[in-house]
Amino acid sequence: MKQTLTFIPPVVDSTQSSIHTEAYEKSVDLYNQGEYLQAFHSLLDYLNADFRTKYGNADGTEFHIPHGSILVHISVKDGFYRISADFLNLPEKGRVAMLRQIADLNLNKLLLPRFVKDNDKLRMEYTCSLSQSHPHKMYFVLQNICHIGDKYDDEFCTKFGATRCYEPQVTPYPQQEIDRIYEGLQILGRETLEAVKEYDADRKYGYSWNVLDTTFYQISYFARPQGQLLNDLDKAVDDMDAELPTAEVVAKGKAFLEKLLAMPKEELAADLYFVDTLVSTKRRSSLKNMQENFMSVYKEATEAIQTENYERSAVRLLYIFYEAYFYNDVQDDINVILSHALEKASGKSMEDASEILYNAMDKIMEGDLEPDEDDLEEISAEAIEQMQGMAASLQEEIMKAQADMQAAMMRGDMAEYMRLAQELQQKMMQQALGGQQ
Repeated sequence: MKQTLTFIPPVVDSTQSSIHTEAYEKSVDLYNQGEYLQAFHSLLDYLNADFRTKYGNADGTEFHIPHGSILVHISVKDGFYRISADFLNLPEKGRVAMLRQIADLNLNKLLLPRFVKDNDKLRMEYTCSLSQSHPHKMYFVLQNICHIGDKYDDEFCTKFGATRCYEPQVTPYPQQEIDRIYEGLQILGRETLEAVKEYDADRKYGYSWNVLDTTFYQISYFARPQGQLLNDLDKAVDDMDAELPTAEVVAKGKAFLEKLLAMPKEELAADLYFVDTLVSTKRRSSLKNMQENFMSVYKEATEAIQTENYERSAVRLLYIFYEAYFYNDVQDDINVILSHALEKASGKSMEDASEILYNAMDKIMEGDLEPDEDDLEEISAEAIEQMQGMAASLQEEIMKAQADMQAAMMRGDMAEYMRLAQELQQKMMQQALGGQQ
């Protein structure tokens, strides 16, 4: 491989966790003081500061919170917490096989919650008294329900023909974004298969393995898929660690990538959407855990550069950077360093890419999270471009409001005219404030 694979910009710029650690500490303190309901409220604030008001009632005793493709119901009544999530409707055919797998999940995947069958419906549920609701325990109950429900409902719908009890509240990606992701996937996939072909010809299966696994991580990074596509990517990553000869593992990885590239755009689009999640499947990053995870590859890259093996350095650094995004909600300061390095290294020679990526790694290992001057220039340019786009959009809105006002005047609708006049005044104030920034 003479140059690095193409960088595809991600759907979202920020990969930072929504978790608020102070709220968890407050939750534990409140629980220890016997303020059980307030402790649970603070636990929800720890997971996402907006969800308690967005999805709860005024008393804070009932919540219906979406997590991916399931809806988590939480009620507080008569001194007990009752947590449940509707799972799936059993299919007419294949229900026995599906129930066998449900039994296996009950035994081996669910810890405190349990699957319950209610006629043809399945749900997960858990009940405990307020006095037994330590935040640590309740967090893992919610995590268990969310992760099992959101993972296996898509799988069982595909595998057994089960149907959903709840229609997920999702926001599909704009068509332009779907087109961009599809084209990016095709470009990256072809480049990956070509690189693997070269490495396989030289029997460098270790390099083939690294490039394939990195590509799976990278697809997750830029597309942020949901549903069955996410499950398939997770399985592909797991399969890359199978205890098989490396050549065989690589062959399976290639087959999955080829299948993914052959997927019609419409089928791909079905799993490209924004959705709320209660408990992230990823770890919250910190400088310390990132440094610990990077240490072995940092040493490996250092040794490779010292022997002028830039290919090994670049391949391994790309692997560990994209792996970090796959398993972690990466905090914004580290994300700026990593994402700009990945973008700069795109399509570069192995020597140039190695230098760019190693410098980024070195900054993180040294604990220097301040972006370089050229990074700041790029960030500023992006911010200016975004502001210019917002200003242009605002100008269009003002022109439309003026036209609507004129039409209202012609109709003699003074109430509508005054309403539009107030909106226009607000838009013009926004434009004036924007011009001062």
